[in-house]
Order: sequence, then C-alpha cells, then structure tokens
Amino acid sequence: MQIKSIFLFVVLLVVSITGMAQQRTIKGTVIDSLTQQPLIGVSVSVPGTPNGVVTDANGHYTIMMPGGKNNLRFSYIGYSDLSVKAISGSDVMDISLSSASQALTGVVITGYTQQSKSRTTGAVTSLPAAVTTQAPVASFDVMLQGRAPGLYVGTPTGQPGEAGRVSIRGLGSINGDVNPLYVVDGVPVANNSFAALNAEDFETIHVLKDAAATAQYGSRAANGVIVITTKKGKAWEDGKVRVNYRGQYGVSNLNSSKWDMMNTDQRLQFEEILQDPSMPGWAYSKNNPNKLVNGALVPKTAEDFAFGTQYLDSLRQINTDWRKHLLRQGRIQTHSLNVSGGNEKTTFYLSGGYFNQQGIALNSGLERYSLRGNIQNRSGRFKTTLNVGISTATIKYIQDEGVAEEGGAAVGGGGITEKNPIAALYYALPYESPYGKPGSGRYGANALDAYANSLKKDNQIKGVMSLNETVDLSKEFQLTGTVGMDFQQNNTTEYLTPDSWYGKLVSNGNQGSYQRGLNNRLGLVATGGLRYNKQWGKNHEIEANLLSEINKIKGNGFGYTGYGLVSELPGTPAGITPGTPDNNFIPTLSGQTTPNRLLVSQIGLFRYSYGDKYTFSASLRRDGSSQVPANNRYKFFYAFGGNWNILAEDFMKEVHAFSTLRLRASYGLTGNAGGFTSDYGFRTLYSPADYNGNKTLVPITPGTPAYNWEMNRIGDVGLEFGFFRNRLRGEIDVYNRVTEGLFVNRNLSITTGFATIAANAGKVRNRGIELMLEGDAIKNRDFSLTLGVNLAYNKNKILSLGGEEQIFADEATMNMVGRPLGSFYAVRWKGVDPQTGAPIYLDKEGKETNTYNPDDAVPMKATYDPPLIGGATMSIRYKRFDLSMLVSFIHGMSRLNYPDLYAHSGSPNYRQYSQSKDMLSIWQKPGDISQYPGAQYPTYFTSRNVTSADYVKLRNITLGYNVPIPARMTGAIRNVKVFASGQNLLSVMKWRGFDPEDANDIAQYEYPMPRTITGGINVTF
Repeated sequence: MQIKSIFLFVVLLVVSITGMAQQRTIKGTVIDSLTQQPLIGVSVSVPGTPNGVVTDANGHYTIMMPGGKNNLRFSYIGYSDLSVKAISGSDVMDISLSSASQALTGVVITGYTQQSKSRTTGAVTSLPAAVTTQAPVASFDVMLQGRAPGLYVGTPTGQPGEAGRVSIRGLGSINGDVNPLYVVDGVPVANNSFAALNAEDFETIHVLKDAAATAQYGSRAANGVIVITTKKGKAWEDGKVRVNYRGQYGVSNLNSSKWDMMNTDQRLQFEEILQDPSMPGWAYSKNNPNKLVNGALVPKTAEDFAFGTQYLDSLRQINTDWRKHLLRQGRIQTHSLNVSGGNEKTTFYLSGGYFNQQGIALNSGLERYSLRGNIQNRSGRFKTTLNVGISTATIKYIQDEGVAEEGGAAVGGGGITEKNPIAALYYALPYESPYGKPGSGRYGANALDAYANSLKKDNQIKGVMSLNETVDLSKEFQLTGTVGMDFQQNNTTEYLTPDSWYGKLVSNGNQGSYQRGLNNRLGLVATGGLRYNKQWGKNHEIEANLLSEINKIKGNGFGYTGYGLVSELPGTPAGITPGTPDNNFIPTLSGQTTPNRLLVSQIGLFRYSYGDKYTFSASLRRDGSSQVPANNRYKFFYAFGGNWNILAEDFMKEVHAFSTLRLRASYGLTGNAGGFTSDYGFRTLYSPADYNGNKTLVPITPGTPAYNWEMNRIGDVGLEFGFFRNRLRGEIDVYNRVTEGLFVNRNLSITTGFATIAANAGKVRNRGIELMLEGDAIKNRDFSLTLGVNLAYNKNKILSLGGEEQIFADEATMNMVGRPLGSFYAVRWKGVDPQTGAPIYLDKEGKETNTYNPDDAVPMKATYDPPLIGGATMSIRYKRFDLSMLVSFIHGMSRLNYPDLYAHSGSPNYRQYSQSKDMLSIWQKPGDISQYPGAQYPTYFTSRNVTSADYVKLRNITLGYNVPIPARMTGAIRNVKVFASGQNLLSVMKWRGFDPEDANDIAQYEYPMPRTITGGINVTF
C-alpha cells in the first residue's frame, strides 16, 4: 500500500512538472488604437480557465498561460472585445483596442441617462472627442463633417473661430431654428459659441438623431441633439497624478482654389477687345486711331502713339498678384496642459489651454485662453460632480465679409463691397500698383487702406458650469439634481481711421467712426427628480426617471457709434467729437433685451430590458414655453422605442455568420417653439417714431395670438450588424420625419399696414436612409488597417404652405409645394447667338428669346441643402506608427455664384472689375462660337449662375509616432508621441472660386477656407 502511494505521488509529480513546463508567461501593453494612450483596468483572461488580470497604470499586464491554451481575451468598457492567438515562441503581446465609436458596443450618453449600446433603442452615433482635435480648428463643430451619417456641417467661412451650419437629417423649418441642440455636461449651450471652448477637454460626443433618443429634450430637439461630456479624473492604481501636455505649431495658406483671374497682358488684351476708350488697353492701343478729348474722338498724333506704347509697357511691368498682398501665410500654435488623479473617493481633472491662429487674411485671427476644473466626489450615499470651464477669446475679423446671418438658411449676407478684401481679390485690376493711393476704382489700394486703417474685433468671455448631485436613497432609488449655467459676453469694437479713404466716406462728418457693443447671454438650467433602477431574476431590469426642469435664457445688449474722430486719439472713444445739431456728428445708439425666454418641463423616462435580448423604452415630456402665446403654451412630446438582439434567439444559435445583429425601431413627437427672430414675436411690437414733430410709437409687427408650435413626427428603423467577430460592422437606418405647423410668413393686404404675418401653415417631409460601414481589413500585433465609410441620403419635400403655392426666400431661392426647401428659381439660360452675340434665354413656355424678363423665372432642380453627404476614414497602425485619414463629400448642393457672374461679364456695369481668363474668348464677330455674349449686352442672373457646389475633400491626414522611452526615464515620462497633421489638403470640385463650402444659398465674397499643416508633440508624465 505504501509502495502504491509513493508510485502515485511520483506520477502526479511528473505530470505537474510536465504541465508547468508547458506553461508560459505572457506580458505586454494595451493601448487605445486612436490616441495610442495606455488603457488602465483592461481585463485580460485566458478563455476556459480562471486565469485573469487587469492592466496597471501604464497599461501593462502579465498573465500565466496554461499548457494547451493559445488565446487571450481583452475586454474593456467602451471598447470592442478582442481575442488574440498567442504566437509560438513569443512572450510579448502588445494590443490596441478599438473604441466604441468603431464598434457596436460601449456606453451611450444621452444627457439624462446612459446605457450600453446594446440596450439603446435610439439612433445614436458616438464619436471619441479625439477626432475633433486631430487638426487645430477653433470651432470644433467644423471637424464633425464626414464623421457621422446624417450629420451635415457647412462651414460659412474660413475666418478663424466661425461656427458651422450644422443640421441633422435635413432642414425641417423655413423660418425656425435649424440648428441642433448642444448639451455640454448637462448644460444647453449656444450653438455659435464653440470658438470659446477648448475641444481638448471633450471626452465623448454623441449625436442623437431619432425620436427615441431626442424626445426627452422635447421642444428643443426638433433638429437633433449633440451631447458632449468633458474629461473626468481617474484614480490611478499607483496613486500618482498624470500630467499631459500637447502642443502644435503650423501654418495656413490658401487652399487649392480654381481662381483664374487675368494677368496684366490678358487684361490689356481684353480691354482691346472691348474697345472701351475709358480703359487704357484700348485708349492707348496702337490699333486705336483715335483718342477721347472732352468727350469727342479725335485722331491720335505720332506723339500720342509713342506715349501710349510707353504707358502700356509701364503697366505691363506691374502685373500685381493681389493674393500676395491681401492674403498671407497664417501661423498657428496650440498648447494644452492637463492634470488628473485622485483616490477612491475623489477624482479631479484640471486643464489649461492656449490657442492662437492667424487668419490667412490680414487683420484676422483668434487668440483664446481656457481653464477647466472637473471634480468628482463620493462620500457614503452622496456623489457630487462639479464641472467648470471658463475661457476668453479675442477674434479679429476682416471688414464686410460676405457671410450669412446666424442660422444660415437662404440668406445672402453682404460682402459685395471694396471694403471687403476678399472681394478686392476679384475686383482689383492686375495693372494696379499695390503702393498707389486709394481712390475711386482703385480696388486693391482701397482694400489695403481698409486693412491698414480699420479694426473689427470681438472679445468673448465664456463660462459653462454644472453641478450634479446624486443621493442613493436605497439600492433601487436615487435622487438626482443638476444646476448649470452657460454665460457668454461679446464685447465688440469697430474702428475706422478718420483720415483714411473709407473714413472720409463716413456719412456722419466724413471723419471716421468708432463703434462699441456689449452683449450678454445667460442660460440657466435646473433639473431634479427621482431615478429608479431595479434588476430581478437573471434577465429583468427596469430603469425609470421622473424629472422636472427649468431652462431660462436671458440677454441684453447696448452699443453706440461715434463720429468726427480726432486722429491724435486713435482707437479710443476719447477721440469722438460730441455731436451737436450743427456739426453732423450725432452718434447712433442701439440696445436690446433679448433673448428672454423661459421653458418649464416635466419629464418621464422608462426603459425595460429583458437580458440582452429585448429592450423597450418610452419617454414623455411636457414643455411650457414663453415663446408661444398662452393658449398654446404647453405641449406634450413623446417617443417609443424597441431593441431586439436577434442573435440571442434560439433559432440563431446555429448561425455563425453574424457576431452582432440587432434591430431597433422608434417613433415619437418633438417640437420647435422658436419661429420668430424675437422672443416676443407673437405679440404686437412697437417702435419709436416721429409724428408731426413729436415722439410716438408705431406698430412694426402684427400680433399673432393663434401662433403655435412646429411639430416633428419622426419614425426610424435601424439594423446594427457585425460579421467575423465584428471585424466587419455597420448600421443602417431608414427614417421619415414630417414637420407640421411650419413657420411661414403669409402675405397680407398692404392696407393692413404690414406685408406679412407669421403663421403655422406648412408641412415639410424629410425622408432618407443612412449607412455606416467599418471594417478591420488587417488586424495583428504589428499592423492593422481599418476602413470606414458613412453615407446619408435625405429627400426633402414641401407638402404644404398653408394655401400658398410658393413663398420666395430671396432673389435666388423659393419654397414651393412639391419641391425641396431652398429650391432655386431663375430665368433659364440657353446660350449665345453666334450671329449677333446676343444672349439667348428661355421664357416660361420654353421658347427662345433675346429679351430678359424676370417674370420668366421658373423653379430649378437645384437646392442649397445637399441630399447626399458622407465621409470615408482610414486608420493604419504599424508598430509605433499610426496614420489616420478623413475624406468628406457632398452631392446635390448648388449655389448662386456671384463672384463668378461678375468675373464673366463684359457689360458696362461690370467690365471695370478684373475678369476671368475665360473672357478672352468672348463673342466678337458673327460666326464666333462662345459661351459669353458680346460686351454690348447687359449681364443678368440666370440659371447658368446656379452652379454645383459638390465637392470631395481630403479633410484631414494625421501621422503619429510613439517615441520609445529609455529605461532610465520611464519613471518620469510615461509616453511621448510626435505627430503631423494636414487639414483641407485637397478638394475635387466643379466650383469656380475659392471654396464652395458654405452655409447659405448665395456665394458672395466669403473668407477662403485655408489649408493648414501642423506638427506637434504629446507627452504624458
């Protein structure tokens, strides 16, 4: 018996030693595939065994792999799970995990709630905030273009800090707001204020698109919601804080535009074609036998011919390229420093940022300083989160740029003036010297004079703060409350030197002007209520929220413009001469008390989940808005949604092709209360006026007591799918959105004293399909390649205008039943008569005519809101290198191209401006085949001036390298990454001009979008 025991012990010992010999130790580092930062707390396990560890503060792990096992599994919340086979003979495995934005997993934050992607019933696209900081752009919304299906961003100008026109799933209003609601840490913020916010502090961005996701925001969610969370501190395992520095330097230049204005030789040749004696090209031409003397033509003498030849030669020596004088290479630099840390009770995140971008136009740029402090504390039943972000920005603008008004819908803006240096790039003649004195017709010198003698700037102060308190009443019940503030102050200054060319043209006194304005906007929000979360059995979970909320937005502003400036006191109000009835220096004053509105709401949210198989959600919100008359002030908004994980069904157990297959559907009602330019628009408004020498009040708008809400009914069906363990993944959504009670201005009889009255009298439909597809084409330890594409097609159609067949928006676009919002209308262009050089138009019946009649204008199959938008991404990682690329595109967008119209006209009204090289082929004699009529014919706006604004843009390329850290420095430096980035590197387009990208229907002389190239470093200590 003893011998048997000894024998059994020896056998077991040999087996154990053999097993130990087959075991091996695997170690490595786990990092984020996008940011290349180490991930702390990643679960690393050997499937089928109890062996498991988590990564440490540096992302490192060490795990024992038993004999016979070859796979490791890596999982981390917000990231796609990854299974990797260990390579024989190698004991080091470095892993990159893809974030939730690249997979169908992760956490979705909708503002009031958050849940896993698998239990979300709404159409939500989640983006890591790192994508908005790959290139230094002052307003982060510009970087969202091409990132999410259904999200359109039109950038109205290349002016640093200018916000984009953002729309989600098409335009749903004519006169109402079309911008989405932005929420930062639970606080609604103004949509035009992102120039003063530091995107380096953002952690996640969630785009909410359908009713199940947005109806919880009720009347503010008609155009979708973008929810932003800022970075929070972490309790690092080693107990130490983390310090991170990121800096970039770079330059900006004019992009790859199709700008083909004439040089001096071509201009003089063109003037000789025109045979206009007021222009030097013909006046001094050797082919012109006459000269103009006191309005009469007399023969030239030999001296005249000699002088003319000499004078034209002197002009040819000038040949000014005005881009070199009115534009520049702008420099850019950004710096960001943040500190994070804490313990199991309290965590903190503190940051400071500096951003400085020179515009490519002189006198333009942005400089911003920002600070942020986020603190979280848990003490017993209480959890407190405080988020504070403050910043100050100084933005300098060029004069009279041709940008659209706020909102961007179908407005032309200004810009057709010499004072705008971008317009001067088109107006200024190539033989004009940049060193000449300003004066009438000297467009380049006048623009330089405006640069040198004018100032237009905005000093902004921005503060976004929120305090959230959660109290655990029991395991299931929580009390939650949030108070927040969004404050913005704009302090604007405009100055025009008294002895400058434009200063002398000021109507009040002809001695310049000095203008100041101060505008404040304060948004306050308070939300509180009860949250219930109950889980029972293996599969049942309920979450319910009952909340009340108050939103208050209040603003005011005032300003003045003073005249008769004293040149010895430049740039200060002290230089203003007091106005008297005799000196014509009477100052102008302005003031406002808007915005001023209140929204009171009650909110109910419900979700039931049966395991990971089924989820049902419902929301009900009651809003009361001061922007609506009392009789219609309160409305209910609702949504229902469902999510079905098809793979969890028994009949799918033998189907191995899919790794994810979820079907979701939703339907709901949202609204819009803001149909007026004023928060008091439904009232009868009055303005001061003079009557018989006395002050009085006169009505300026009629009251509209029956005014009501715009209502959006939204239906959505979506399918989320994944193949090959989610190596290939995607989403497809089909939606239908109908807006009823459309805000329109109905025509009134002139006998009423008013031209129009606001009414709810229309209906518009947006119907479309969205697709997101992403795949890891190659994925191994040293090399990975991920490709992605997103597409969205939206068909917009006006169903009703309340009895009206058409409503004109401006001189180029109209809204007509059966057509999309913002459809163009124009007299149709046919061509040029080769025998006479006369333009040929089509009348309303389609018959050819040489007579231009504005009444022959007809609707066109063209709109300024693009029906097809999308983007394509590529991410490559090779060992320590990573490369990312973004291409964005739009199709179906058109715009009235005024600069191109003026640059292709030989008519007396426009020939004094510089012209395109194409105009050398203008019609001259019978038989000529030309696109451009003879110079004797006037130029009008026609259908040929509505041109395609489609483009494909290489929006961004970023190349990075993670620098190896020497062993002796690993205790002080955790990670070093150097990178280079390019923005707007290449554009493929038919557009003639600087850039088709904009936020409105009429292109005038907007600030060109720059091409920006930067290099930077990211260091973590």
